[in-house]
Amino acid sequence: MLLSNTRDISKVLGIDLVGSKNSIFKGVCTDTRKDVNGKLFVALVGNNYDAHDYIEQAYENGAVAAIVSKRVSTKMPLLVVKNTENALSTIAKWHLKNINPIVVAITGSNGKTTTKNLLANILNIKKPTHATKGNLNNNLGVPITILGLDSKHKYAVIEMGANRINEIKHLREMVNPDIAIVTNTLDAHIGEFGGLKNLITAKGEIYSSNSQNIVNKNTNFRGDISFGSGGDIFATNITKNSFDLNIHDKKTQVVLKLIGKHNIENALAASACAHALGVDINTIKQGLEDTSAESGRLTIIKNKKLTIIDDTYNASPQSIKAAIETLQDFEGSKVAVLGSMAELGSESIKFHNEIGEFAKQKIDTVYSYGDLAINYNASHFDSLNKLAKHIIDNHKGSTVMIKGSRMVGLNDLVELLQK
Repeated sequence: MLLSNTRDISKVLGIDLVGSKNSIFKGVCTDTRKDVNGKLFVALVGNNYDAHDYIEQAYENGAVAAIVSKRVSTKMPLLVVKNTENALSTIAKWHLKNINPIVVAITGSNGKTTTKNLLANILNIKKPTHATKGNLNNNLGVPITILGLDSKHKYAVIEMGANRINEIKHLREMVNPDIAIVTNTLDAHIGEFGGLKNLITAKGEIYSSNSQNIVNKNTNFRGDISFGSGGDIFATNITKNSFDLNIHDKKTQVVLKLIGKHNIENALAASACAHALGVDINTIKQGLEDTSAESGRLTIIKNKKLTIIDDTYNASPQSIKAAIETLQDFEGSKVAVLGSMAELGSESIKFHNEIGEFAKQKIDTVYSYGDLAINYNASHFDSLNKLAKHIIDNHKGSTVMIKGSRMVGLNDLVELLQK
């Protein structure tokens, strides 16, 4: 966590400090709903918000200074800049340079967060590692992640997301990674980019001549180390959640806590990054096997009525296919609840139609929820309460997989099925 003072930060930003008091702070905050006590508050401005409106609230909650882009009335020392978001990035770059960890940057259509967690667990066995929390992976989340670094951290594993060309380039230039990886280039968020070609271009911006570049053998990227079938790091003897990890001439069996064969690819991606950093295969195995699923990412919940597979964090055509294939591995009656998929652009209806057909061919019973989900052409519900009651009344003892984009709110269905 950044420990500094307003006088030093004014020098970093190349501006004068408003107010004579030099305030020491520990940490940076951009949201008054979170802990701001003793921290530097950055008043960000977006399309639908202006944090300058909350300066006094930040002060009352214990903030000791603020970065602003316009003069406001407050007792706190102020650092007045032209653009607070740019200031946040500048401070983050300065802090990163001071800590000087080995940086791994991760992007991709699917699997970013799981790969990040797997790799962070591997590296943490060797030395203290800092990693992106949650989905703080955009132009605001990455600098906030960087500012969480402490002097003890020797590795930083930073996830990068984007919805347009040049975003990843900006983030890559901010962190200047030692290792860069694109997990895959699939159809997630394709609508935001205006097509697959633009998506691939955007994801590829993470690579540069300054980094050791890790590539998925199933993409057209070329790099220093590859993973996947035909790559430098690959899997053999694959079962539900176990495989033999092959790194050049070395091999070891890995049994993941994570379910789903697609997570084996995520494990290979993490292994490739760790190998690039000189981590031995036994340590890689230990880190992979110690990693548990995050909530909402194929998390298994069992009660007296049902076995629930909670995969409500997000959804894309490829990730729904992977979840359905995972559900197929379970015994007994199987139910899939599919929510709308967001950010698919003009091909949204087509993708929903295709996934609906795929699901109905593979799974005993398919239900849908959400405005776009009606295009799955499955048994559709407009009420989560009614859907929950229907599942409980008609599918006792079944395995129920719940999958959809976050905007749909299917996490509420997971809660209802546990009551």
